[in-house]
Amino acid sequence: MRVPPTSAALAILLGCGAPSPTPASPTPVASVAAPAKSADATPPDAAPRDAKPPEVKSPDAKPPDAKPAEVETPPEVKPPEPDPAEPEAPALDIEYVPTPRNVVAKMLEVAAITKDDVVYDLGCGDGRLVIAAAKTYGARAVGFDLDPERVAEARANVEKAKVGHLVTILQKNIFDVDLTPATVVTLYLLPELNVRLVPQLEKLAPKARIISHDFDMTGYDPDDIWMIVAEHHRPPPKRRKHYVYLWTTPLVKLEP
Repeated sequence: MRVPPTSAALAILLGCGAPSPTPASPTPVASVAAPAKSADATPPDAAPRDAKPPEVKSPDAKPPDAKPAEVETPPEVKPPEPDPAEPEAPALDIEYVPTPRNVVAKMLEVAAITKDDVVYDLGCGDGRLVIAAAKTYGARAVGFDLDPERVAEARANVEKAKVGHLVTILQKNIFDVDLTPATVVTLYLLPELNVRLVPQLEKLAPKARIISHDFDMTGYDPDDIWMIVAEHHRPPPKRRKHYVYLWTTPLVKLEP
């Protein structure tokens, strides 16, 4: 008895080739999470965290006990300090203008200088007035000036005139001078500077004389005024009129 061919055999006989096998469904694989690495986990071959790395020595490295090389610090350069014997040049209120010698003579004449007087010259310049007071009248005299150049010049002139036993030259601000020892005060300043001196001049003893070359003292009437023709410090002209003012203490302030 013939057995009918199977569908597979029939397909071979008909030349259709073998049927493709039905692919098997893939076997599901369970998803397994990889174990989490701990922050402190150390790989098997890694060195412990607190282990120091091997020291690599430089060919120039110094032994541990060697002291570091000292770096020489350059010396501090300080500015030169001023010599205390040479005071700094101060700011001056006015320029230096010498009083002509015939005017000096008139100032001492109207002050009626005697050997018993003490003459203070405020702004003595080259010292000509205090030297004349000592040489002509035998009076003691003190010259004050703020300019160190003038002070040096005046002291040299005092020495040259051989009146050092009567005359003293001081470098000092005239507004800081105590005028009370003076019986005569001479000035060659500007009017506003004369007025600034009033508080000091008011402390003079009665009958002290104040003599000013060329400039008044605003607000205080002088006892008298003289005019003298003498050389001009800035020619031309070569000569000009000079004025000499006299006040006797106590000062009397003019009524407004």
